[in-house]
Amino acid sequence: MIKYFALWIGVFFCMTTYAQYDIAVKIDGLSCDDELLLANHFGDKQYLKDTSECINGTFHFKGDENLNTGVYLVVLPKKNYFEILISNKEDQTKYVFSTDTTIRPDVTTTQGSLENKLFLEFNRFAVSQSLIASKIKKELDSTENEGERKKLSSELKSISSKVSEARRKIVAENPELFIGRLYSAMQEVKAIDAPEGMDKDSARRFQYLWLRDHYWDKVDMSEDGLVLSPVFHNRIKTYFDNYMPPIADTAIMIGDNLIDKIEAGGSQEQYKYAIHFLLGYFEDSKYMCFDKAVWHMAKNYYCAGKAFWSDSAYTAKMCEESAKMEPTLCDVKAPNMSMPDSSFKQRITLSEINKPVTVLVFWDINCGHCKKEMPIISKLYDSLTNENLEIYAVYTQGDWAGWKKRIAKDKFNFINVANAFGEDEFRKKYNIRTTPQIYVLDQDKNIRFKKIGAKDIANTVQYLWEEQGIVEPTDISLPISTSDELEPLDVKKEEVIKPKRSSRKRG
Repeated sequence: MIKYFALWIGVFFCMTTYAQYDIAVKIDGLSCDDELLLANHFGDKQYLKDTSECINGTFHFKGDENLNTGVYLVVLPKKNYFEILISNKEDQTKYVFSTDTTIRPDVTTTQGSLENKLFLEFNRFAVSQSLIASKIKKELDSTENEGERKKLSSELKSISSKVSEARRKIVAENPELFIGRLYSAMQEVKAIDAPEGMDKDSARRFQYLWLRDHYWDKVDMSEDGLVLSPVFHNRIKTYFDNYMPPIADTAIMIGDNLIDKIEAGGSQEQYKYAIHFLLGYFEDSKYMCFDKAVWHMAKNYYCAGKAFWSDSAYTAKMCEESAKMEPTLCDVKAPNMSMPDSSFKQRITLSEINKPVTVLVFWDINCGHCKKEMPIISKLYDSLTNENLEIYAVYTQGDWAGWKKRIAKDKFNFINVANAFGEDEFRKKYNIRTTPQIYVLDQDKNIRFKKIGAKDIANTVQYLWEEQGIVEPTDISLPISTSDELEPLDVKKEEVIKPKRSSRKRG
């Protein structure tokens, strides 16, 4: 019994030792009158994690729970800082760092952490090589001798290769350590050669698709700590900046594929960050139809219960807003409307318009932007072959006399309707919040272009005419972005996945 009790006590103390942190920092030139800060990277931002207490000239960051694996910053009073690695697989009560106020790698030492020993050794080497490279760069800039320039350029490439090789060596020798996974994620994947016989364009497309599929090969998707570093954010942003075409369906596909990879890898932090990032990335996009990607993220992750970190109120609001977007996504049939014209005697139904292309416009006689756009639309309509085009203009407010006067004065010869009897819920169907709003519909009344400017209507109409064989193909420039920013989901940005500041109070 005593033996088992002693064993249990030993296990207990082992567990509690690794469930806390005490990071000691000695800095020549600072005293206990100063204070250090401990911050952590989170994506492309940094957040305060802890403040120091000073004991006999040594600064300590202490806490009762293990810190999550990641790249942290020790911030000095003048806001300069040096980075350290923290691993939840190491004893965080043994971390010791010594430096001075210059915080140069060559005057900095570390104890109690293999992660930081390797990190500091690499930083010393990288800085030394950077100094050599800087000197060579100055010589290169000051000489015009072609032979000398070639020699110096070769030396610069050699230095870059040495640094990359040092990083690769750490990866190869320490695959289970955080630093190995961190440095692996920083490595670029090189494209394979295209198959022989391909023409230049086909080869370029082959390599693009290969790189898009293999971009994440060197990223360990089981490692949560990558989120608490700048690396994962930079990787995901670069991926979508460079490999995502301005097509909503393709963006959705590669976004889902990435999330599936992460889910298979097992990192919950990468999973949370990727979903949160993509929602914001698609929301901020100005590419046409990308509200479909926003809607997809909301419906298939938040509303499907996969965003397990999101509180119920936030999720409910997001699902409410995404439901408002659903009826007017690109490639879906436009919600039908039936409203009276300016005589208030004839009702005109959108679905009954039998034209290859229908332009749907929501506008207001007192809207400043509408006053600029509507004359352009009117002039375009009068100049085109209207047997293949109709414009269905919906007045969104209630000044019926003013509306009638305006369309008569400006000679708007297209279909003009208004919800004079309040029977059509057009505002709800189309989620109308601003005017003007312009949609271009095909023969089947599917939404093909949306929220474009009046100047873009002609090319979109021409494109749909060509698609239906009405006119001969020509080189046209289609709008790929909306005239205004996409309307975001009407919810405040999610805060629940952001790291929290330590609440531990100092005595």
